[in-house]
Amino acid sequence: MTAKVSLVIFEGGRARRAVEQDMARVRQAVVLDTIEKAQTVPEISDVILVTNIHALAVEARAMGCIVETNHTAPGAFHFGEALRAVVDRYGLEAVITMGGAAAPLMRPEEMAWIARQLLAEPAAVVVNNVQSPDIVGFRPASILHDINLPASDNALGPILRQAGLPRFLIPNSAWINFDLDTPTDLGVLALAYGRGPRTAAAVAGVNVDLRPLLAAQELLRRPGSELMLIGRVGATIVTLLNSNFACRVRVWSEERGMKALGRLERGEVVSLVGLVIDRIGFDAFFTDLAKVAEAVLFDTRVLFAHWHVGLSDADRFYSDLRMPDRIRDEKVQAFTRAAVESPVPVVLGGHSLVYGGLWVLAESVLREQGKTTILPYTPNPAV
Repeated sequence: MTAKVSLVIFEGGRARRAVEQDMARVRQAVVLDTIEKAQTVPEISDVILVTNIHALAVEARAMGCIVETNHTAPGAFHFGEALRAVVDRYGLEAVITMGGAAAPLMRPEEMAWIARQLLAEPAAVVVNNVQSPDIVGFRPASILHDINLPASDNALGPILRQAGLPRFLIPNSAWINFDLDTPTDLGVLALAYGRGPRTAAAVAGVNVDLRPLLAAQELLRRPGSELMLIGRVGATIVTLLNSNFACRVRVWSEERGMKALGRLERGEVVSLVGLVIDRIGFDAFFTDLAKVAEAVLFDTRVLFAHWHVGLSDADRFYSDLRMPDRIRDEKVQAFTRAAVESPVPVVLGGHSLVYGGLWVLAESVLREQGKTTILPYTPNPAV
């Protein structure tokens, strides 16, 4: 008897301030587009949405999606327990799980590849990232009864690998590495091709200043230009840039996997960038950056964790949007103002900015130039 592959999408939250509501509207549009794509994949038997958002639940049901409503109190939601409850309720055999905006540009062919890998193996975990995956496929689904269930989705892939499941990596591409977490990602999405119709309409309704992103993207077109990447920068994106472009890439990489490894939760994050800024000050730091780069892509989440500032989503988002006057935390406000006033364009954001988002910007340039992307590596066997 052939196994069935089910896609389980999680999307929730309670948006309060306007900037959070803008993000929520786009994320919900992405979820609906993802459901529609999955329904075109023969290897996926059903799509299940777990959400606490009434309007999203109504639209998803109208599309034929199974909807599980979850009204857990804020801060009490446990991803692993919620996923196991869905697996048990519907008797799922093989599962692909992802957050609602984990891959807004993922295509049906990537979904089909994951599903086929699960159908071909009696036991497997399929991920888009070894350390902190946003997309995880696994079989048998019953293994959730044999592991310590993770509170957040990023830890599921490593835990399943540790439980003995052979691991397969999804063929690398921008489409499975770009996720939508911050307003900066909305800017990248606005410049991307391959968006779903609901996503395109939702992004068009959000006001994001694209000029810093466009300035950084322009460096990819100009040989000899200097681009700086700061944050959780992986070797894959650096290799991609070096393989396809003639710009010079400077990298300051630190604290990769800080969430999946529990370092963020335990307050153990230490940033060398943060130590330098603490020593010389914001203005001097950005003045010195301008001596070595023409534009900077800055994953600020490592820096914020280093400072132990405990920011609200709204403060993080207003920093990404380069709106210091709306930020309540004084230190982050001062940092953001210095970044805005930097002699060179500084794009502020999260991990996706220096990985999937940058990959999307790079793919867009290669596409306009009529070039075929040279990929950093080919798909790996089970590891």
